[in-house]
Amino acid sequence: MGHNAFAALRALILACAVLAAGAAGAASPYDGAMTTLVMEYKASPANRAALRAHMLAEGLPELERWRREGRVREYKVLFSRYVDNRAWDMLTLIQFADGAQAARWKEIEQAQPAGLAQKALALVHSVDSNPADRWFAGGHSKDNGVYLVIPYDYLVSTEKYLDYLAGYLLPQLGGWLDDGALASYGVYLGRYAVDRHWSALLVLEYDGEAGIAARERTTQKVRAKLAASNPQWLAWSENKAQVRTTRQYVLADELRLP
Repeated sequence: MGHNAFAALRALILACAVLAAGAAGAASPYDGAMTTLVMEYKASPANRAALRAHMLAEGLPELERWRREGRVREYKVLFSRYVDNRAWDMLTLIQFADGAQAARWKEIEQAQPAGLAQKALALVHSVDSNPADRWFAGGHSKDNGVYLVIPYDYLVSTEKYLDYLAGYLLPQLGGWLDDGALASYGVYLGRYAVDRHWSALLVLEYDGEAGIAARERTTQKVRAKLAASNPQWLAWSENKAQVRTTRQYVLADELRLP
């Protein structure tokens, strides 16, 4: 891919980022206030079942009420499949319509820190809240989705990291969607990432158990195709270790209302 073609592709991708972030009329999500809040909750193994039960019975209905009242635009609650002392037990993604709606979240925080009622707060021992923006999104969520959440730290400027996403990651995501194993994805960049355990977050939703089982096959097939046909992608692939480091993957399921 030539330089002019890649520049045009990057411009198109950034325009799509505006739509994904909900920042109408902005050149990028960074032209406005943050639009996403990512909260990671850690519970003791003994409290995992109680936390999950609380969210299904009370937490999700409350989030849905806040959505209907216009306090949040959308939400997603993921629960990790396995006990792991290095990973979160529950992750909540809150998407806001705009900066004004995001600013009003402080009213919820004052009464319910991290959006949790007192009985739920008693079940967790730590919460990490990361203000962020959803730069890219694609596909359509499934009722049977299986999630793989991958945190990264990027080692370059945000502008160069966006070039990397355009040249390396997004072509793969498109190929995975076309293959059918991947159902949807979201790419998030943290607003205040200094000293946090991720500055970029990739949320992959696979199409059920069959989709997650096909992950390695699909990944290798799409990468082989890109390596043979896209010199720009291959160059990024060979140098990706200089662009970002990968943190621990978390396999999770979405908690949904009946």
